[in-house]
Amino acid sequence: MKALVKTKKGPGFVEYMDVPEPVTGDDDVKVRVYACGICGSDIHILHGVYPTNAPIVLGHEFSGTIAEAGRNVKDLAIGDRVVVQTAVDTCEQCEWCRQGLRMLCPERRSVGSGRDGAFAEYVVVPARHVFRLPENVSLTAAALCEPLACVTRIVCERTQLHAGDYALVSGAGVMGQLAALVAHANGAYVIMTGLEADEAERFPMARRLGGVAQTVRADQEGALEKIAALTGGLGPHVAYECAGAASSADFCLRALRKTGTYAQLAIPGKPIPIDMDLALYKEIVLTNSYASERSSWLQALRMLEHGLVNVEPLVSAILPLDQWEEGYRRTSAKEGFKILLSPPPENREG
Repeated sequence: MKALVKTKKGPGFVEYMDVPEPVTGDDDVKVRVYACGICGSDIHILHGVYPTNAPIVLGHEFSGTIAEAGRNVKDLAIGDRVVVQTAVDTCEQCEWCRQGLRMLCPERRSVGSGRDGAFAEYVVVPARHVFRLPENVSLTAAALCEPLACVTRIVCERTQLHAGDYALVSGAGVMGQLAALVAHANGAYVIMTGLEADEAERFPMARRLGGVAQTVRADQEGALEKIAALTGGLGPHVAYECAGAASSADFCLRALRKTGTYAQLAIPGKPIPIDMDLALYKEIVLTNSYASERSSWLQALRMLEHGLVNVEPLVSAILPLDQWEEGYRRTSAKEGFKILLSPPPENREG
């Protein structure tokens, strides 16, 4: 089968090539991939700044249908439409696994970085980490379930956001858009900040999706004062840093009200400075989240099922897998929103 493979560690070494079709174990399912999204971590992998067990098939934000089920699999069937939790291989014995915090397991191997992923025609995964899709959720929308679960993890599980709270979302890309939607679904009044480049497409998308009440240019004079005015002079209760930039982190810290919560969602990919004196003087709570856990996926799927969030408009294009370089280029250049890669047309089932 065809797949996108990181052949060696280091910058580059990504190839579209033939690989053997994976074999389904007794406790596994084989998923025929419908589409798989390009994540920021995939770009980091291309540049050699995110670890992988190369050689490895890349891709972890995917949806598809079950093509084969192992003999011990009883609750899933061929043809079921599914998504798959990312952290599929863990020791099950350490303190973190016992708490259900699989992403923190020291032996974790995730789809697309620790074990073969879904930039391919097929991917094999343990059945216990597979979620059947609600009937009213399309495979296209489901391909965004992984980033939605990551956002659900930080908004719903790692911060305390209450109805009527002010939430600041810094960054208008895909993760920022999803964070705004989930914060809004929790009852927050959401303010999104971005830059001049976001005015043409990203701010209008945020308003169209319905999660954002106000947008503010962070690169304009008086931006902090404007946010203060929008929040009764005190500042937002929670700030979600979704840009992965030092300037964005500093803006969030300065915008927050005293005793507010700073929540790091984006992976910066490099060290960024934090004014810890300012955080101390304002008694800011600092938190973050690393991807998602099973509970995050279950809640994300419920939000999709009941129409609490609308993610499908964030899919800017579905490109053939062999056009991965164009997809990576668009993602790196921040053209549009989420780019999906799809295997050969015969695998596209709607």
